Amino acid sequence: MAEQRGERVLLRWTRPRLHADGTRLDAEPTIEIHRAFLDDTTEADQQFDQRARVVYVLPAQVVESFRHGEIVVFPDVLGSRRLGEQSGRTVVYALKAVNKKGQDAGFSHRVALRLHPVPTPVGEIAAQVTERAIRLRWSSPTRTTSGTPLEAIAGYQIYRSASGEDGSFAQVGTTAAATYEDTNITLGQTYFYRVTTLAQFGTDTVESVHSASAEVLAEDRFPPPAPAKLIAVAGPAQVSLTWDASEAADLAGYYIYRSRESGAGYERLHAEPLQVQNFTDRQVEPGVPYYYVVTTVDASGNESSYSNQVAIAPLTPD
Repeated sequence: MAEQRGERVLLRWTRPRLHADGTRLDAEPTIEIHRAFLDDTTEADQQFDQRARVVYVLPAQVVESFRHGEIVVFPDVLGSRRLGEQSGRTVVYALKAVNKKGQDAGFSHRVALRLHPVPTPVGEIAAQVTERAIRLRWSSPTRTTSGTPLEAIAGYQIYRSASGEDGSFAQVGTTAAATYEDTNITLGQTYFYRVTTLAQFGTDTVESVHSASAEVLAEDRFPPPAPAKLIAVAGPAQVSLTWDASEAADLAGYYIYRSRESGAGYERLHAEPLQVQNFTDRQVEPGVPYYYVVTTVDASGNESSYSNQVAIAPLTPD
């Protein structure tokens, strides 16, 4: 199997286990990779035999370093200059497994694909964190790494990692426009993003190399909703308050504020958030009007706006 990825062609094959006569190999063979560039694929086998050249000789220990299970994945790095020269042509590959005596069983099955130049990498990725998503945007590339104009863009692929290390990025989405909204996030976590461009060449699509990584801290700066339905009940030299429970997922508690004037001058009555939806204020003077509001605070320390205000005067004890 052969697949163009950026300026490379990834070759995949299964490790050979048997000799041509069906007997088991007693040692890993050396792998020769043969390559030919063709304009016309009619009679491709004959042309390949005539024009193919050995481009890599991989001893067994080198092959091992490219092995993933029983599959070997090897990159043929063509580069921007060669892709520009060979654009639109077909590249054909075949392998030979060579034993210690220099013997081989001939070419493997041939694989072919049409080559195309690749888009320049996406530039800087801008990120905006919202309460429910991370929004990414970038500028669309206009040229290929070979210097030619980019004819058409089929879309973009988005990759994400929790660590930013090479090999840790996994595709999380695709988009037709140069924007993407990642809604599968947890506030407080850091994410790393890379973007690739899919260039359209007729019926073929070619993926660019990855952009540079964009590190985004999904910092929770979003206040929870304010408490609802604050109610005050006057008692002898005290005021009792109750309110509806908050639906904030990361609720840390509630703060009570009091003032001697309506709509201003509130002072918080306690240091730590309350874990319940009631409070009794006994530091009051009977017959004096007080004004109360309540706020919600979340685990990140974000505090809501004020609840509805209630006004009340404590009763005089009998």
